Amino acid sequence: MHFLPLNGPETGSKQKQFDIVLLTGDAYVDHPSFGTAVMGRVLESAGYQVGIIAMPDWKNPLSVTAFGKPRLFFGVTSGNVDSMLSRYTAFRKVRNDDPYTPGGQGGLKPERAVIVYCNLIKSVYKDVPIVLGGIEASLRRLVHFDFWSNRLRRCILEDSRADILVYGMGERQILEIAQRLDLGMGLENIPGTVLLMKEQPEDAFLLPSEEQVMSDYESFIQFYRLFYRSFSSKILAQPAVKRHIVHYPPPKDQTSDELDKVYDLPFTRLPHPAYKKPIPAFEMIRFSITAHRGCVSGCAFCSLALHQGRKIISRSEMSILKEVEKIAENENFKGHITDIGGPSANMYGITCSKNWKCGRDSCTFPDLCPNLQIATEIWLKLLDETKNLKNIKNVTIGSGIRYDLLMREKNAGNLLKRLLKDYVSGQLKIAPEHTRPEVLKGMHKTPVYPLEEFVKEVEKTRSAIDKKVYLVPYLLSCYPGCTLANMQDMQNDIQRLFKFLPKQVQAFIPLPMTIASVIYYCGVDPLTGLKYEVEKLPQKRKQQHDVFFSPKIKKDRDKK
Repeated sequence: MHFLPLNGPETGSKQKQFDIVLLTGDAYVDHPSFGTAVMGRVLESAGYQVGIIAMPDWKNPLSVTAFGKPRLFFGVTSGNVDSMLSRYTAFRKVRNDDPYTPGGQGGLKPERAVIVYCNLIKSVYKDVPIVLGGIEASLRRLVHFDFWSNRLRRCILEDSRADILVYGMGERQILEIAQRLDLGMGLENIPGTVLLMKEQPEDAFLLPSEEQVMSDYESFIQFYRLFYRSFSSKILAQPAVKRHIVHYPPPKDQTSDELDKVYDLPFTRLPHPAYKKPIPAFEMIRFSITAHRGCVSGCAFCSLALHQGRKIISRSEMSILKEVEKIAENENFKGHITDIGGPSANMYGITCSKNWKCGRDSCTFPDLCPNLQIATEIWLKLLDETKNLKNIKNVTIGSGIRYDLLMREKNAGNLLKRLLKDYVSGQLKIAPEHTRPEVLKGMHKTPVYPLEEFVKEVEKTRSAIDKKVYLVPYLLSCYPGCTLANMQDMQNDIQRLFKFLPKQVQAFIPLPMTIASVIYYCGVDPLTGLKYEVEKLPQKRKQQHDVFFSPKIKKDRDKK
């Protein structure tokens, strides 16, 4: 591959024309935790010549011309994080930093970066195909509520003028798109993609029109319910002016072998050497391992199920150990693997006795599905194997655990003891999000094991192993259905349970196309039909958030 780290062409390149040029709003890091690197390596492994433009000057159309016009297509992403989320806080204040840029400098990525980048390309190359991908495109693939403009927005394909959108984890899609364009074929019927078409496919399920959905609360709720419960199994078509937005179901589940092959590609695991300052996001994960994809929880506020899927696809133990050995060869490695996990580390190895053929919206809400087969023993065995490798001194879990799943295991006490004793350096992250049942219900996150009982079990285990281990709870404020009184009650609950008030309290942001974004906009849960009072006034939202950060509370906390 050929890389363009900033805004000038790579010196000494003799490549006449690249097959594909990938454009990203992030700094380029050749690491499997960064989507552009994965797409580039996958395409390269299939024989395509790939150029990468990172952090283009979005005010200068010439910044997209460094490699000339690609033979097949431009691939466009805003990066690992939605550009609006990178740009603004939950209270719509401009962020001063961006962990995906050199030195963490903010403001290098435009608002609505995918649209801006596509229009830059179209201003120079009017006839080149454009393929959208990444989280920003994936979560805007149909009508969605946009928190930052406080209104519904249409499918991002329409505003970007791109040719096709890839949603989810796109290795299969990007290869098929490249192969079809190489053969001069059309792009219809590719699983995991969205297209604009003149005609509705004969076998498509018809959604309410885009115009209708954007003009009426009830139509939007109905549309979302139909979409959420149908997108994984049906071709969906939505009329939009004189065209149809056609949404194809996701590809068949990746196998562990396919996932292993992705992580076995020749990543350097380093930022491009042209960067003079460190990339904060890379520094955080440079010695960590992604063990699996997907999430069984289906929390209403989370985009993971919409992007990676509700099934767990785990890498093989051999593949993970091989990656650890590669990390251990790094001259800067000091012997500490900082994580082996994913969004929730102990979901590694989880399977379903029904092979994930189920009509439920979530494996853990409103209760734990009896078909879910939790595999904490398999995960801990993997950690044991890792710890015994040459040059590995320490293995810890940085991504946190889903504690209530761990405690539903038959031998939960012993598993917790092993985890705390061997793989928690001092702090274990958990994410109860809230303590009030009425708020948790709107989050689709009723705990399947009581938080209070877990805290007691940790205290008992900590005493038994004679080790200082502290729980760090991550919490959410301003959520739909949450009142000031609910926040005050949670503060009391947390103070009583943990004997301190954590700083890890995040103000809720309704991410596009999540269940929670619909609840925030309409005041109704589109799946359950339950109604919620939603606090939208910025000063009232800030008041809720500040329950954990008021001067008196901060003073008391600092004394402790």
